Amino acid sequence: MTDIRFEARLARVVREYADTALLPIDAVAIAEASVLAGRRDERRWALPPLPRAWALIALAALIAAILAASFFVGSRRSNEIVQPSSSTTPSPSPATAPPVSSSDAAGSGTWLADVPASLAFDGRQPARMALTVDSGPTASIELDSGTAGLFRSTVLTYGIGDIRFTTVASSGESVSIDGTAQRACAQADEGHYRSTVSQDGLVLTLTAVTESCPSRQAVLARSWTRSISVPNGGGVGVVDGFDPVFTVVLPAGNYVVDRSTDSRTIHQDLPELQFLSFKDPQGFKDPCDLSKGRYEIAPGANAFVEYFRQLRGFTVDSADEVRVDGLRAVKLVVHADAGASCPGGRLWEWQPKAETTGAAWFVLPGVTDSLYLVEHPSGTLMFEVLPAPNALEQRVISTIHFLDRLPTEP
Repeated sequence: MTDIRFEARLARVVREYADTALLPIDAVAIAEASVLAGRRDERRWALPPLPRAWALIALAALIAAILAASFFVGSRRSNEIVQPSSSTTPSPSPATAPPVSSSDAAGSGTWLADVPASLAFDGRQPARMALTVDSGPTASIELDSGTAGLFRSTVLTYGIGDIRFTTVASSGESVSIDGTAQRACAQADEGHYRSTVSQDGLVLTLTAVTESCPSRQAVLARSWTRSISVPNGGGVGVVDGFDPVFTVVLPAGNYVVDRSTDSRTIHQDLPELQFLSFKDPQGFKDPCDLSKGRYEIAPGANAFVEYFRQLRGFTVDSADEVRVDGLRAVKLVVHADAGASCPGGRLWEWQPKAETTGAAWFVLPGVTDSLYLVEHPSGTLMFEVLPAPNALEQRVISTIHFLDRLPTEP
């Protein structure tokens, strides 16, 4: 991304919300979106079919969601979307990060940091925390243990690189450093910080200048890494759907995120692009009937390839050796046979080993998957860029970088 200061991006986002006018109805765009929605039904992360009563409830919820989404789209400007490139090279190679969309300004996103061993929250030691700044602009902290809304503060930018956090209301949150308790924030406590953002937009560093709330300073004054496991505008960011976390670079666009156990689907509609990530995928004994149980796949890329070679209704087109972030990987191209038939048309393919909700991935007859199976010390990791085949596939996969820990310096 360009070298744009944190406070400038915050101010721009606020102005965009204030200045945006309602868009006129575009019948062509609506038709295109409908076609793309139909295409996405070819591959979907979904629950098995519901009993009829529950299906009706789910349908009503879906209609409500569509109406809400329609209102949102109609009342916000679209951002420039990068068109797919023509590169189809199968073996990943390093790529340069594209700019981050202006709609996903640093201050209005979510930033992650590992919790150092010296820092405890009321005696608890979470592994990771998130700093979220909304369009208010208001900032708060969320812990991976599930606690959210900590240190809620208004955000004011001024000067160059200067940010002021002001406590909204005292809620008694306090932290300790090496066992020494720090004073909790009181209402109207102010903290003045200097901000810097790395050239690629991945790391935001906050340095305290003055701070009347010691607990907030103990939390905020550090480097934070940009998350794209939340709605985002593309560019570089961390995906934390499982361990290990990793960074990836997506083309600029408007992305939303589907979250499930050991998986993330980051996707946009126009132009359609989905980035999928799974850990330890397991198969099914019968692609037409999930009740027959799961097909346990041994660790490693080869075992997953062999699963598809024996799975009824599927054909393996190719299995090529590649490397992803220096690790051995296999690029597996497999398709559901055009003549394959299952009740409802769905052929169920896989779900992560840790998945307990029953959610699983399926395709329709004739659809192709282009999968990257990476052998990581923590398990078998699988990635895909849809729709497949996709000219952006190599560009995106080549930017994956696995992290042992989140950066602490820009």
